[in-house]
Amino acid sequence: MKKIVAVIVLVLTVSLTSCGRNDVETLTYAVFPFLPDAEYYEELIEQRWAEIEPEIELVRVEWDSYSDSAPDGVDVFIYDAIRRDAMIENGWIQPIDPDMVQNAEDIFPYALDSLNVDGKLYGIPVFLCGNFLIYDLDCMELVDAKHLTDLAHESEILVINAKFSMNRPQYIHEILADTLREANPSVGSDAEDMMTLIDQLAIDDHEQDDDMQVALAYDAGIGKGYIGFSESMRLLQDRISHTGIKTISFSEQEDLPRVYVDAVAVNSKVKGQRYKKCIELMNVIAEADVLSSLSVQNGIPQYLLLARKSPYGPLGESFPLYTQLEELAFNENNQVILGPRP
Repeated sequence: MKKIVAVIVLVLTVSLTSCGRNDVETLTYAVFPFLPDAEYYEELIEQRWAEIEPEIELVRVEWDSYSDSAPDGVDVFIYDAIRRDAMIENGWIQPIDPDMVQNAEDIFPYALDSLNVDGKLYGIPVFLCGNFLIYDLDCMELVDAKHLTDLAHESEILVINAKFSMNRPQYIHEILADTLREANPSVGSDAEDMMTLIDQLAIDDHEQDDDMQVALAYDAGIGKGYIGFSESMRLLQDRISHTGIKTISFSEQEDLPRVYVDAVAVNSKVKGQRYKKCIELMNVIAEADVLSSLSVQNGIPQYLLLARKSPYGPLGESFPLYTQLEELAFNENNQVILGPRP
């Protein structure tokens, strides 16, 4: 009888110990590789994580959401929502309970809604992005322009990588979106006339530039403005004090405000206690304080569009141009680009 009791006590002791033990020793994660400084973001994430889970090591992994390969071995990763449906169809990501998102009210509703499919939430929004007109405030043609067609009489006024293979499809998408009044228009519509105008507005010798080269060319005094992402303005020095940023219609129709969303998600293969820790890590990656710190590096603003509301006010007090970014991000009519329908 004593032996039986001893065995029962031993089993209960082992069971209780197992329930209280954290079996997760490491988590792998991948940030968006196209950030101005992905390594700095990783450092901020790991510093914050060490305060919460000092016994679980974070392991950095490189993964690009635009590639066709599955995120094997990556527990948590950031992906572009334009790939949302493909990620779901391939079974690479799994949904999370909306109640697991910390301070969800601080996230722009349109960004959260873009990740909601049939009542399931496929990630937490982190960054926003878009093709904006970044322009010299002394150029009244650009100050007054609401449509690219307003500049039809101009030639070689903008630095645009109109023939750069990675950007040209984006411009075609922007044209179709404005023309058809759909953030995610069907493929196959004609955009040839507007692409001809974009080519006309583009300054020769810069049509093949990458985004960084476009921004640097403008800062060097070339052109009166350029089409680019907001974070490209971190490269501006000589012209930053008299530079503005706004949306502009890529057609004769009114501008359809639209943004890309980068979100952090969890791998579909993650289960159990590991899944719970991944949710915790996702919230750190999307945390307002982490994103605020990321927005200023060595005293230099990074001009990132963030998916959370709260950082914009303090950033705008230190860097006035952030008030223009706030206006872009807070537009309640913003629609998220999720990719063209087949």
